[in-house]
Amino acid sequence: MPVRVKRNHFDFLAKNYTATSPEIDILKAGFDRSKIRAQPDYEENFIQRWYLSLQGDDTPTTSSARIDQSGSSDRIYRYDWAFGITVIQGYWWDWQKDLCEDGALAVHLLIEPACNALEAVPLGGTLSALRPSRNTRSAWELVGPEIAKTAASTVKIGAHAVPGLEYLSAPLVATSNVLDSYTGSKKNWFLYQFLDEGKRCATVEWRIDRRVMREYGPLLRGTLLLAFYGSAKFHPGSIRIHLRPQARYHCKGDIDFIVPTDHLPEDERVFLDVTPVDTDQRDEGEPS
Repeated sequence: MPVRVKRNHFDFLAKNYTATSPEIDILKAGFDRSKIRAQPDYEENFIQRWYLSLQGDDTPTTSSARIDQSGSSDRIYRYDWAFGITVIQGYWWDWQKDLCEDGALAVHLLIEPACNALEAVPLGGTLSALRPSRNTRSAWELVGPEIAKTAASTVKIGAHAVPGLEYLSAPLVATSNVLDSYTGSKKNWFLYQFLDEGKRCATVEWRIDRRVMREYGPLLRGTLLLAFYGSAKFHPGSIRIHLRPQARYHCKGDIDFIVPTDHLPEDERVFLDVTPVDTDQRDEGEPS
């Protein structure tokens, strides 16, 4: 069950970036700076550098469509994405300030099956953030005192180590970086599914508010949980999972995003080709 990783970073110029349909130019390494007009000196255009990463198992095992109360027949796989934004030397400006406050970013995972592929079914998704942030305490500061209080009442003084602390800390580390969709009454992000017009495939969207970047930083990470139901024997095709992040500077339109990845050559885009296999196929392929 190999985990594959694909990543890329690129620079681009956005012209008239607050317009409904800004013009996008992908910049090659060593581009001629004398020919570029952009922030901070020219306010209509900007240059940004984006980083994209996607990883996950490219030969997941299929699950039976039969309902099992124990859930033992389900095999769930995680596909992790990362998306970061920065500016480059000579073109520094406060790019976060001009982003729309609500729905500033949209990160898409497009699930594009071949015509003979089985269905990949989304089961859940998360957005991750490290704590402490600008205004929140760390996960250990929030729950550590309670763990320590409980441990102190159950172990003898002078013990070499607190029994169970390693057990408690492992799930704590695994779950403490999941960002809540709401903080109090303020929305951070939400998930949305739709049919992509161009690829004609199911798409899962993370819609993320500007305050998330202000609070946790402009390098975001998320996870999509997928199950692959059916028989790979009868549906042997592959499924391509595309990563397509977007930024919104035109705040009058809810879907007017800048999408520079659409201007990249196909071989520079970030995607994984996933080919599910049945349990018996995997057993046959493993060495005895």
